[in-house]
Amino acid sequence: MEQRLAGVHFPISDFVDGRLSGIHRSAQPGVSVEFAEHKEYSPGDDLRHLNWKAYARLDRFYIRQFTRETHAEVVLVLDTSGSMNYQSKLSPHTKLFFAAQLAAAMSYVFLHQNDAVGILTLNGSKMGRFVPPRSHPSHLMTIQEVLLDVLNDRTVPRKAEGQTEFMESLDYLISRKTIRSGVILLSDLFTSIPSLFPYLAYLKAQGNFVWLVHTLDPAEYDFQKGSDRSFPFDGSMRFRSSETGRSVLMDCRLNRRDYLRRMEEFLGETQHSAAEARVIYNGMNSDEEPVECLLKALLERR
Repeated sequence: MEQRLAGVHFPISDFVDGRLSGIHRSAQPGVSVEFAEHKEYSPGDDLRHLNWKAYARLDRFYIRQFTRETHAEVVLVLDTSGSMNYQSKLSPHTKLFFAAQLAAAMSYVFLHQNDAVGILTLNGSKMGRFVPPRSHPSHLMTIQEVLLDVLNDRTVPRKAEGQTEFMESLDYLISRKTIRSGVILLSDLFTSIPSLFPYLAYLKAQGNFVWLVHTLDPAEYDFQKGSDRSFPFDGSMRFRSSETGRSVLMDCRLNRRDYLRRMEEFLGETQHSAAEARVIYNGMNSDEEPVECLLKALLERR
């Protein structure tokens, strides 16, 4: 992973208001490396930044202002609900394993560009573990330990925990006054879409970079090939929700077309809501290689 991600930068295009030296431009004027603009002198301004050449030409005092380079603070929100533990025969991994690997790759990129990264997990409707953002390189090990704990915990069968709800976790981020930061949500989004996006839109309105990584098993829906591999089931099968415990008996051949129609409506609604909220959206399948998915997504942002 390290070799393939060496030199990769994450293009957070919004202004970020940080503390350390990073690669992002802050909206806060400061004394640093890049000239921004002139402003007319006011009592109390730093006289060291007077532009004497401008004074000689205009007979007025002007102060040079600079933008300072800062680090971004990013929180990865990882859905660890029961449905994320699904794995079909088309995928070598569960959706949760894929999302955890992707989160690890993102963390590596952030920390190597002096950004601070943290992680928040959620189980069903409850907020799980929160690790505050840190920018020290050794913090990568902390993130990896959290991800490993999540994966190990999910190898043990558990009772249904209820439908995924992000409200408690996103309320917590809002209560932390998450402003001019990055919020990246990794989930299969089997939740109430109308309830989710007002939170994401609010975070975006606070100047945050908000990225939604929609993770599905290719049997649920294949983002690359559309309906070719989606819902590859045949005969009568009973499908059980790992979140609610409810089950339904279905004739797969007779209901495949209706399933695909409903799934495409769901994806269309999600993508439309993301566009309205000005949230970045990417659909990824769990049988893909996480680092390649990250590189492809970053390339699309350039």
